[in-house]
Parts: sequence; structure tokens; C-alpha cells
Amino acid sequence: MLLESFAVSIQNYYDKKVVPVIKSSNGAIKHSQFIFLVIMPDHSNHQDFYSFIKNKINCDSPVISQFVANRTIAKDNDRIFLNIIRQMNAKFGGDLWRMQFGSEISDQTMLVGIDVCHKGKQSTIGFCATYDTYMCKYYA
Repeated sequence: MLLESFAVSIQNYYDKKVVPVIKSSNGAIKHSQFIFLVIMPDHSNHQDFYSFIKNKINCDSPVISQFVANRTIAKDNDRIFLNIIRQMNAKFGGDLWRMQFGSEISDQTMLVGIDVCHKGKQSTIGFCATYDTYMCKYYA
């Protein structure tokens, strides 16, 4: 019942077309960035609830979303709230930190990381590389 009523609320949101828009200086209309913050109830269908709502949000109109378990919010810890805000900021493309380098490091430097994990006869390789001047945004 809760799942269906939540889905109806999301559908009503889209039906009313309350999508904020911004008109740029050249006259182009673009959607402003907004986010669905979903506080998930504590119940046994935790994964089903997440999957259903995440798919509903992504299929109807791709919107950034942040899901948080009710038990996490109930801890009422400032550090937890700060981490949630950091995750939302990162989803909007914001930096979590910035590094500054001396003049010997060019603004066009790319920092590359490669790691290998071995488990029995299988190996997994991880790779990421930065793409901004502060070396804090990366492709993985």
C-alpha cells in the first residue's frame, strides 16, 4: 500500500509538470537541477521498495535521486547528515574536495590510478583517471 501511494505521488508530480525551468541568456530553456530525496521506511521489502521507486523515477523523467534508510536518519548524527549532503553534491557534479598543486604540475595533468585484485585464479583490474584541473573529478 505504501509503495503504491508513493508511486502515485511521484506520478502526480510529473503530471502537474512542476519541473522548474531556467531561461538562459541566449533564450534556450533548460531544466534546473533538482533532486528526489527518498527516506525509505523500515520494512522487510527494503530492496523491492528501492528498486521500484528508483525505476519509477529514472523511467518517467531522469531525475537525480538520493535514497536514505529511515534507521539512518533516526540516528540523528550530524556526520551522517553531512555525508548525505556530500553524496547529493557529488551527484550534481560538485567537488567533495579540491587540491592545489605547485607550478611544476600543469593544469592539464591527468592523475591515473590502476589497481588489481586477485581472488584465486580470477583477477579484477580497476582504473580511474581525473579530468579536471583540481584532479577531483574522474572517470572510473
